[in-house]
Amino acid sequence: MVQRVALDPRRVLLGVHATDRESLLLQMANALLTAPGMPEAAAPHHLVEALLDREDGDNFLVDEGIVVPHARLPGVLGPRICLATLAEPLPWAGDVARVVVLIVGPPSRPGALLQVMGRLARLLIDPENRARVLQATDPTALAAWLQATVREEDAPILAEDIMRPSHGLFHRDLPLPTLTQMMAEQNLDAAGITDADRRLVGQVTADDLFTHGIPDFFRQLKSVSFIAEFDPFEKYFEKDHDLHVRDIMNQDLATCGPHATALEVVFLLSVKRFPKVYVVDAERRLLGVIDRIRVLDRIFNL
Repeated sequence: MVQRVALDPRRVLLGVHATDRESLLLQMANALLTAPGMPEAAAPHHLVEALLDREDGDNFLVDEGIVVPHARLPGVLGPRICLATLAEPLPWAGDVARVVVLIVGPPSRPGALLQVMGRLARLLIDPENRARVLQATDPTALAAWLQATVREEDAPILAEDIMRPSHGLFHRDLPLPTLTQMMAEQNLDAAGITDADRRLVGQVTADDLFTHGIPDFFRQLKSVSFIAEFDPFEKYFEKDHDLHVRDIMNQDLATCGPHATALEVVFLLSVKRFPKVYVVDAERRLLGVIDRIRVLDRIFNL
């Protein structure tokens, strides 16, 4: 079954003035809790507290300027949305927010909430759509467009619903020290390598870096106690300035299409033990990535 997500102009707030996240979320919670199908006993400040508590583990940032705070709320009949554009960019978790979309859904149907979040995120990541929202002056027209675009389905959760959009592209001609620095800064244990057209051509993992330069016989050892003083990175640093990503990348990686089911993704992560699944289109262009932490965050901890 496919149905439109309930949204009307009273929950589309344009050009909001807010001094901090809490005051903005309170304005949005007050608007959202007037929607049909919301629990009558729900208090706006309790919803804001729940959102701020969740942000300790998830900053809700989706893309540059886009924030999607979300929570499961007992008593709500289905996913409910309140969208706000800001008169001035608002500092948010080390970045700034320009468009904030507050979403709540029922605890018993996390998949529906996840689908709506994924569709909104993909919609707003597109520069033209984001500009349309930021430049909107008519809440009624914007609400109608969003309601027609964002739908809820009784269907399996897909890879595109849970993937992290891929922005930082790594090319095979990149010097290896630059890649390791970027991986550390972005907290990555595996980096997908692309060509100039964003096509996935390989990956470099932390294991690749750790084992590069270590003698092959190390892999056969039961213990390293008798050579505990050996420096495992000495050989690496002797030649790291001459190495490029192409010298160390491998093709032993997992890919799937955007419409692969969550079960297929989890199979690759848990059974096949890949550190990351790369979501690609029919031309093998990189769309996004999914790792174990992403699955925990987007499914178990939604």
